[in-house]
Amino acid sequence: MKLTIGSRGSQLALWQANWVAARLADLGVETHLEIIRTTGDKITDVPLAKVGSKGLFTKEIEEALLDRRIDLAVHSLKDLPTILPDGLTVAAIPEREIPFDALIGSTLQALPQGARVGTSSLRRSAQLKRLRPDLILEPIRGNLDTRLRKLDEGQFQAILLAGAGLRRLGWGHRITELLPADLMCPAVGQGALAIETRADSGDAFRICSQLDHAPTRAAVTAERAVLAALGGGCQVPIGAHAVVENDQITLRAVVVHPDGDPIFEDRCSAPAANAATLGAASARRLLDQGASAILASVYGGDLPLAGRRILVTRAQYQAGTFSSKLRALGAEVVELPVIEIHPIPFERPEWPSYHWAIFTSANAVEAFFSSIAATPGPKLCAIGPATAGALRAAGLQPDLLPDQFVAESLAESLSAEPLHGKRILLPRAASARDVIPDQLRALGAQVDVLPVYENRIPDGLSERTRELLAAWQPDYITLTSSSTAKNLLAAAGPGLLAGIPVASIGPITSEAARRLGLAVAIEAPQSTTDSLVEAIVAEAARHAPQPVDPIS
Repeated sequence: MKLTIGSRGSQLALWQANWVAARLADLGVETHLEIIRTTGDKITDVPLAKVGSKGLFTKEIEEALLDRRIDLAVHSLKDLPTILPDGLTVAAIPEREIPFDALIGSTLQALPQGARVGTSSLRRSAQLKRLRPDLILEPIRGNLDTRLRKLDEGQFQAILLAGAGLRRLGWGHRITELLPADLMCPAVGQGALAIETRADSGDAFRICSQLDHAPTRAAVTAERAVLAALGGGCQVPIGAHAVVENDQITLRAVVVHPDGDPIFEDRCSAPAANAATLGAASARRLLDQGASAILASVYGGDLPLAGRRILVTRAQYQAGTFSSKLRALGAEVVELPVIEIHPIPFERPEWPSYHWAIFTSANAVEAFFSSIAATPGPKLCAIGPATAGALRAAGLQPDLLPDQFVAESLAESLSAEPLHGKRILLPRAASARDVIPDQLRALGAQVDVLPVYENRIPDGLSERTRELLAAWQPDYITLTSSSTAKNLLAAAGPGLLAGIPVASIGPITSEAARRLGLAVAIEAPQSTTDSLVEAIVAEAARHAPQPVDPIS
C-alpha cells in the first residue's frame, strides 16, 4: 500500500512529514510526499496577528485532501483550526514534544533594559510585555534559519520561538532558556502534530490512527476546547497548557490583553476522559471573569453575534462548550436545560462477541463505559465527531464515521459490507428512533438494542421556562435534539414560543420541531454544535442592519 502525504515545504514541516512517513514505514506502509504551498507561506512580510485568518497554513492542504490528491496531511497542531472542514478528521495525534516557548540569545533575566526581542506571536508578546514591559518587541517572520540568521546578525538581542521546532531540527543547543508554562503559557497544541485524513474510515484513517497517543490527545483536546469556546486563532493572545498524569488532566488557560495587562487565568483539573468538557468550562470561566472584553478589543469590537440573545436548551453538563462559543462571538446567552441525562442499570453484554458496536451519541459512550471496561472488542461506529471524540477519550478508536451525522446515513455506511448474520450492539437512550436497528435487521444483521441512559424532564422546568420567557425575549432558541423540542414546548406552551425563531442542529430535530408547531429558521448543515454556531452566525449576518449611505 502507498499513501500520499501532503505537507508545507518549510524545513520544519518537511521534518514532521518525514517523521510520520518513518512511523508509517514501521507499519509496512510506503509513502510519497506532496509539497503544497499555503496562504501563510505566501505572506512573509506581515505579522501573523495582523493577517487575521484561520487556516493560514492548512487551507490548501485540506483542499487537496478533499480532492483526493493526497491521502493524509501532517500539520503542526497549533496551526490547525478547531473546526475542520466537513469530511475531514484528525486521525492521530502522536506523542508530543516539549510545548514550551524558548528564548534564544539571552535569558529573560539577563536581557538589558530596552533590549530588542523578535516574536511573531501576539500571545508571546502580550505575556512578555507583562514580564518585562521595558523590552522593545518587534515582529519577525520567516523560517527558523531566517530568524536565527537575523539574531546572529545583531538585528535582535533575543528571539522567542517554540522549543519543539528547534529540538526537532537539531537546534536544541541554541535554546538559551525554556520558559515554563506558569511564566509563558504556550499556544494551544504547541509541540504536537496532527495527522489529518478524510473522515471516511478508509485505509489512510485506519492506518494513521495507530499513531495516536492517548495522553497527548487528551491534553490537546482540553486545550483546543478552550480555544474553540473562546473563538480564537493566531491573532488572539490565548494560551493553554494541559498535562495528563495517572488519567488525570490538569489545565491552565489564559487570555492576555495585547498590552500585557489585564490577564485572565483559570486553573482546573478533571479525569482525562472529560478533557473537552474541562476545556470548555475553563473558557466559560475566563469569559465570566472579563476575557470577552479582550476578545472584543482584538476583534475590533466587530463580534458577529453582538447584541443577539440566544436561549440554549441543552442538558446542563453539555451546554458549556456550545454556550461559550456563542458568548465568545458576542451573544447574550441564557441556559435553560430542558433535558437531563441519567444513566440506567443494564446487564453487561458479552463485549468481544459482537462484530460491531454502534454509538449514536456521546451520552451513550459515557453511560456504557461507566459500567464496561473500554477494552478492544468489536469494530466501533460513531454517528458524528462528538461521539467519536467520546470514544477516543475512553481510549478507543472509531472504525467508521458516516458522511452525514444522522441515523439514516449511519445505517447506509454500515451496509457497505456484508452484514448478514453479524452481531451488532447498539447502546442508546431508553427511548430512541428505531431507524438503525430496523434497517440493519432488514440487511440480515442481528441487532441487540441496549438502553444505557434515559432523558428526563428537569423538576420545575415549566415554572422556570415561563418566568424566563415572560421577562426575557430571545432572538433565537437552540434545539439540539427532538427531546429538547418536545420538552421545551411542554414546559412553555405554544403561546410563549410563538414567533421566536428556532435554530435546529439538523433535519431530524427540525422535523420534530415543525411537527410541534415551532418556527424553524436555522438548520445546521452538519448535525454538530459547531455547525449550528456557524449557521446562527450566517443567519445573523443576513439580518444585520445595513449601513446607510450618507446623503451628499
